[in-house]
Amino acid sequence: MSLTILLAEDDQELRLTLEEALSLEGMTVIACDSAETALDAAENQSFDVAVLDLVMPGMSGVEAIANLRRLQPGMGIIITTAFATVDTAVDAMKKGADEFLSKPFNLATLATTVKRVNVQRQPQPKLDDAAADKVFSALSNPIRRQTLLQLVRHRQLRFMDLCRLVGLEDHTKFNFHLRQLKQSGLIQQNVNKVYFLTTEGQQMCHFLLQESAD
Repeated sequence: MSLTILLAEDDQELRLTLEEALSLEGMTVIACDSAETALDAAENQSFDVAVLDLVMPGMSGVEAIANLRRLQPGMGIIITTAFATVDTAVDAMKKGADEFLSKPFNLATLATTVKRVNVQRQPQPKLDDAAADKVFSALSNPIRRQTLLQLVRHRQLRFMDLCRLVGLEDHTKFNFHLRQLKQSGLIQQNVNKVYFLTTEGQQMCHFLLQESAD
């Protein structure tokens, strides 16, 4: 399914670059030069994800978040800025942004972030009782929760690297925990034996991170 992206960036050259990069990923991009224009577009068209520059003439990207949420509650929102600080990132997230990207960023990173935010904003599929029991069992153990969070940070990890990051020296015990996570459908291995999160695992980690932030 092609994603429809609302892009607000006042730097014309950068706006064209971002529009082209996302279009090459198969996304439909509506590009605007201000937050006000982006809000007008959101009143007339549905979007999956908005990518908003923080500092623009007139309304800022962060100031636009509340209006976008009112118009389209399910839309993912990413704030970008060349003036990143911890305080601005925290403020953007508190105001409702799903992600915060510091410029300059890799174009591949932007595309990956857009896709991840879209997945996170999707309604959670309802688990049947057996599947729910497996997931809750997997998350009941701190080692398994830490394993998921390490995969959020590093995307893909081999067994030994994952074991080291989690801080467990007993490889047999750690292998047992990995099997539990695989059986619950939260992680998988590729052909190179590298572990990564499934879509369900990514969604679950989103809620784990929310809980830890609270």
